[in-house]
Amino acid sequence: MDEVKIIEKVRAAMSEKRFRHTEGCVKMAEALAQKYGEDIALARRAAYLHDITKEMPYDKQLKMADEFGIILNDIQKSEKIIHAFTAAELAKQEFGECDAVCGAIRWHTTAREGMTGLEKIIWISDLAEENRTFPGVEKIRKLAFENLSDALICGFDITLSHLIELGSEIDINMVQARNFEIKAKKG
Repeated sequence: MDEVKIIEKVRAAMSEKRFRHTEGCVKMAEALAQKYGEDIALARRAAYLHDITKEMPYDKQLKMADEFGIILNDIQKSEKIIHAFTAAELAKQEFGECDAVCGAIRWHTTAREGMTGLEKIIWISDLAEENRTFPGVEKIRKLAFENLSDALICGFDITLSHLIELGSEIDINMVQARNFEIKAKKG
């Protein structure tokens, strides 16, 4: 599907605020893909589609996950995370997206150990796009254009601290992703 049609479908599936976030994510993903030699077109597609099911009713997302045969743990079934998995499958089924794009969408909330360059770019772009205003976001943005691994670790630390502060459960994939990046840095 061409990008114009993707944008039309994405805009129709979300509120104006969510679409502004998506556009910010696309802008950052494009810049990071260019900086790190990733496919810019794939980065744009993943960024446009990453939240396509975010505002879908939760019960509909659970049904979609069941219909698509998506296996989720209890944490991944949460309202804040499930959309990553349903959006990835929708991107594959309805939009015909490749595995690279679907993987970037799937892991844009929890992350995972051994992320691809595109997955890292979408994770960081979602967290630190220009409309985000949480404490530490400027540091993540700066690091994103200096060293992707450092930006990821900083983003993981801020996200994990926030989740701990809220008393939230944490998906083990993020902990494993953080550990992987730290070990890779140490060489």
